[in-house]
Amino acid sequence: MTAVHQALSGAGSVDAVTGQALMVQRLLREWGHEGGVFADAIDPRIADRVKPLVDFQPGPDDVLLVRYSAYAPKLRPLVEWPQRKLLVYHNVTPAKYLWNHHPGVAVACSLGRDQLPVWARAASVATADSEFNAAELRAAGAAEVRSVPILFDPAPLAERGTSPSSGDGPLVLAVGRLTPNKRHDLVLAAFALYQRECAPDARLLCVGPGLSPQYERLVTAEVERSGARNVVLAGSVPQADLNAAYAEADVLLSMSEHEGFCVPLLEAFHFALPVVARPAGAMPEVGGDAVVWDHDDDLAVTAELIDLAVRDDELRATASERGRAQLERFSLDRSEAALREAVEATLASRRS
Repeated sequence: MTAVHQALSGAGSVDAVTGQALMVQRLLREWGHEGGVFADAIDPRIADRVKPLVDFQPGPDDVLLVRYSAYAPKLRPLVEWPQRKLLVYHNVTPAKYLWNHHPGVAVACSLGRDQLPVWARAASVATADSEFNAAELRAAGAAEVRSVPILFDPAPLAERGTSPSSGDGPLVLAVGRLTPNKRHDLVLAAFALYQRECAPDARLLCVGPGLSPQYERLVTAEVERSGARNVVLAGSVPQADLNAAYAEADVLLSMSEHEGFCVPLLEAFHFALPVVARPAGAMPEVGGDAVVWDHDDDLAVTAELIDLAVRDDELRATASERGRAQLERFSLDRSEAALREAVEATLASRRS
């Protein structure tokens, strides 16, 4: 059968894009499509599973599955190749959030958005894991856009490690990279209000790698300015330890302003954990009616919603039930079926 190769700008040992690529490679092989995963920059810890992009020599009838999440100059020549292309769009963070904190990343994101139309028009089929992302693909000129949700596999959530937080007070959990669009400053401010007015022994645990050491120092300074106590900035932790944190937490809090999907919502639903969040980007699609949506700019309202999510047993039970329903919408079987349809549609298209 026709080979389907995947190309991405960089492959890390724990990043989500690489994880999705390896899951998809397994599925493609089950469906009879051999093919490798190729990347420009490769973490040595995963070099046995990902091949250098310079060694990429697909046959004329092969399919190129290109994963797009930022400007990737080494992938740019693939646009001109004649093979059929399946574009998987992971969203690109708007550069406006990054100029003041990491100009290099801001440039990559700005160029990534500028170059998206080139890739969108070159693709036989383009996929998005949310309607929010699909709208960006259509605006960029993609001829055929299909919805293929993230492959959410609950199996890795079973292992239990050690939570990075300690203590007995209510635990507020925030999961996501320490980047400006995640608005950890608002997370800290809302938590400080909740702690002062509702639960003096409350704890806040923030899990996720930092944009840069300099930005991590800014967030650490924000902890001091907020007056919040019992705050842990854990950075990146093993999945087993994150699982333990989810199991221990009382509420997941997100104040993010830009999300192309937001996997932590599904993880919270898996652990029957209530979520308080602002409705940014694709989050309303993913969270549905299982999330306590914060539509108010007043952080005192956010603090009260946190308190409700922690203390109100009826709210927690309802959120748990609705979360299970949302998980069914994003079940692995459904996502795999949607992916297979996208692959078959690409195979049915003509070469460039």
